[in-house]
Amino acid sequence: MRYRLKQLGSRLYSRTFERQMNEPHVRAAIINTFTYLGMPQFARVGQVAPAA
Repeated sequence: MRYRLKQLGSRLYSRTFERQMNEPHVRAAIINTFTYLGMPQFARVGQVAPAA
């Protein structure tokens, strides 16, 4: 995850303090969205019979 955070940049680009406080939250939301989109979807197809 640290690699993805570095890809977004390590410095703050906003000039005002209020926007600087929001910028890391936006970056975290972007990373969380990309992580969610990259996760595989699982679905159970059927039950496995117990070993006899």
